[in-house]
Amino acid sequence: MIDTIRPVLRGRPSHIVDPGAGVGAFTVSARHIWPTSTTISVDLNVVTLGLLAARVDARAKGRSKGKQGPVKLVPQDYLEWINRDWPKLEGPRLVLGNPPYTRHQLMTASQKKRAREAAGNLVTSGLAGLSAYFLAATINALRPADSLCLLLPGSWCETRYGRELRSWLWHSRRRRVEVDLFPSTVEVFPGTQVTAMILSVGPEQGLGQPFVARTLDLTDKYGRQTVTKNSEVTIDRSGPCPPSFTRLTTTKSATMHADRSLSLGSVATIRRGVATGANNFFFLSDCERSREGLPDKALRPALVKASHCPGDTLDLEAHEAIGAAGAPRWLLDMNGCDAAETDEDLKAYLSKGKSLGVHNRHLAIQRKVWHTVELVATPDIFLAPVGKGHHRVICNEAGAVGSNNLYGIYLGPLAPWNLQHLAAWLRSDDGQLSLQAISRQYQGGSSKIEPRSLRNLAVPVG
Repeated sequence: MIDTIRPVLRGRPSHIVDPGAGVGAFTVSARHIWPTSTTISVDLNVVTLGLLAARVDARAKGRSKGKQGPVKLVPQDYLEWINRDWPKLEGPRLVLGNPPYTRHQLMTASQKKRAREAAGNLVTSGLAGLSAYFLAATINALRPADSLCLLLPGSWCETRYGRELRSWLWHSRRRRVEVDLFPSTVEVFPGTQVTAMILSVGPEQGLGQPFVARTLDLTDKYGRQTVTKNSEVTIDRSGPCPPSFTRLTTTKSATMHADRSLSLGSVATIRRGVATGANNFFFLSDCERSREGLPDKALRPALVKASHCPGDTLDLEAHEAIGAAGAPRWLLDMNGCDAAETDEDLKAYLSKGKSLGVHNRHLAIQRKVWHTVELVATPDIFLAPVGKGHHRVICNEAGAVGSNNLYGIYLGPLAPWNLQHLAAWLRSDDGQLSLQAISRQYQGGSSKIEPRSLRNLAVPVG
C-alpha cells in the first residue's frame, strides 16, 4: 500500500493517521518510510494501543539518533476524532490503514446515527458497514493537499450503499484514484467471507487525473506472502459513474459487442421465480405428492434448483428424471384452484402446514390467502444467478415454473434470437465471460448476478 501511494503524493506528508490502528502495522510501516512525520494512531481499544506504544518504543531504541517525528496515540472513536481534531492538523495529511470491518447488523442504532452524521451525504443507506462510514468521513475531511490509502472490504464497490462513495471518487477528476482488487479466492481478512480491495486517492492536481483499476493477487515468495499486481486499466472518467467498480478490469468482455448488440432487458423480461417462504412445504417430490394424495389441478411442474436438472434442457424426460432422483419437482399452486374446500387430502395437507406454522411465516402473512403463492408465468429460459466460475443456463421445454433460486428469462416479440440461440450464447465462453463481468464476486470464488445487471447484459445480434 505504501509503495502504491508514495508516487501519488506530492512530497512527504506532515501527518499520517492510522484509523482503527490496532497493534499498529500501518503506524510502524509509516514511521519507517516517513520518520520525521507525525504519526497519529486512533483506536478505541486502549489495550491494543498499549501494545502499539511498546512496539514503537522498542523500534525507536534500535534506531540511530536523529530527528524523528512524534507518535501520538489517541484512544477515541475515529469518526468523532476526525470531525473534532483532524481540522487542527497543518500541512499535507495522509490517512493510511485498515478501518475496522464491522457489519451493519452488529452496529447499534445509536452507533449508526453517529456514523451517518460523520459520513454526511456519502452514506445514506442503513446497510453500510463501519468501514464504509470510515471511508466517507475521511473523504469528507480531505483538504486539497490530503490523500488516503485504505484496505477495505470490497462490497461498497458494487452495493447500493456505496453509490454516493463511488460517485464522489468518479467525479473527483482533480485527484488520481486507484482501485486495486483482490480476487475473491484470496482471504485477506481471515475467517470472513469478504473480498478485499485497496483504495488510493491522491491530492488535488490538474483536471483529468487518471482513474486506475487493477487486479491483485497474493503469492508465496521466498517463504513470505507477496502482493502482485496483474491486469491494469486506465479508465476515461468523462462518462457517467459505472454501477460497479469491481468489474472495471473486465469491461472489455461485457462490451465487446456494444456496436452490434442489444441489452437483454430491452427485448426480454427477467424476474425471479416463485417466492414461497417455505419451499419444503410448497415444493414436493413424487413420493410426497403420492403420499399426500394431492390433486393434479393443485400442482404445477417446477424446477427448484438448477443442479436438479441433468442437462441443458428441461424437457419432459429431464423432468421425469428429477422425480426419479427423489428431488422436488411440483409446486403447490392454488391460483384458480377451488379444491381447498372440497378435496379432503388437500385440506389435510394445508392443515399440516398450519400445524408446522407455515401460515405464520413472513411471506405467508403478506398474502391474501396464506397458501396461495404468487402467480408466476412459465419462462423460456432458467438462469442460475449464483455460480462458481459458471452460471447454468437451462431451456424450459417442460413448461415448468422456477423457485426463487432461479431467474426466468421471458423473450418478447421483438427479441432477435429464439430461446435456443440465446441460451447457446449464454453458455458459450463469451457469454459466460460477460455474465462474470456483470456479477458480484464473493470470497471463496462464488459470484452472483443481480436482475438489474442481467437486464443490462449486452447480447450480440446476428
